[in-house]
Amino acid sequence: MRTEVIGQATLYLGDCREVLPTLGLVDAAVVLDPPFEIWGDFTPPLFSTCAAFCSPQSRHKVESILGKPRCEMVWHFADGRWVSPNLPRITHDYIYIYGDVGTADCGDPQEQISVCKGRGSIGKDDTGARTYNAKPFKQLNSVEIYPRNMSNPLGAWGKPLPLMNKIVLWMNKPVYFDPFMGSGTTGVAAIMAGRDFIGIEQEPKYFDIACRRIEDAQRQGDMFIKGSE
Repeated sequence: MRTEVIGQATLYLGDCREVLPTLGLVDAAVVLDPPFEIWGDFTPPLFSTCAAFCSPQSRHKVESILGKPRCEMVWHFADGRWVSPNLPRITHDYIYIYGDVGTADCGDPQEQISVCKGRGSIGKDDTGARTYNAKPFKQLNSVEIYPRNMSNPLGAWGKPLPLMNKIVLWMNKPVYFDPFMGSGTTGVAAIMAGRDFIGIEQEPKYFDIACRRIEDAQRQGDMFIKGSE
């Protein structure tokens, strides 16, 4: 088993099913994005918070393993997967969220202005005068729209860095763990937010790419003020 320590990141080259038992208990924010067909073939690590990626076909298997999520998000990637001439293209994956998270105002940056709102609200005709004070970042949407980055070394299976930046900030934990880290996008997002990262990848070429990307992110330092609070 090869181990690389890059600043705040510790990366392991190997099969997570073999590496995990050697790490002891890892209680961290966990990102689970295994190949969809192997959900159920490994034991998920302990976690305080978890973001589990699953497809419309694998989501029921994920629920049977991890239980009902606290909430679910949809990653809409627009370019679609063809599955059958009798069925619609699949243009989304699910992100199931488990455990505690921080505030959800970790979306896109916005201008901080105050807005006078109307007197009505859902279920009420008159709530009195109201003022909305904008926060530095927008609230996350339940549907996040990001094209799949086909130039990513993993092709269609790579996660967009802007999406993972939001997920990492929302989970709001000091340590992040990705046992299927691929080319290291979760690790890059964690380092950009000033957090520690532990990653496992079994393919040497993707492992080497992850090492280079995380090393580059480490050199740049914290990229998000919110992430270093």
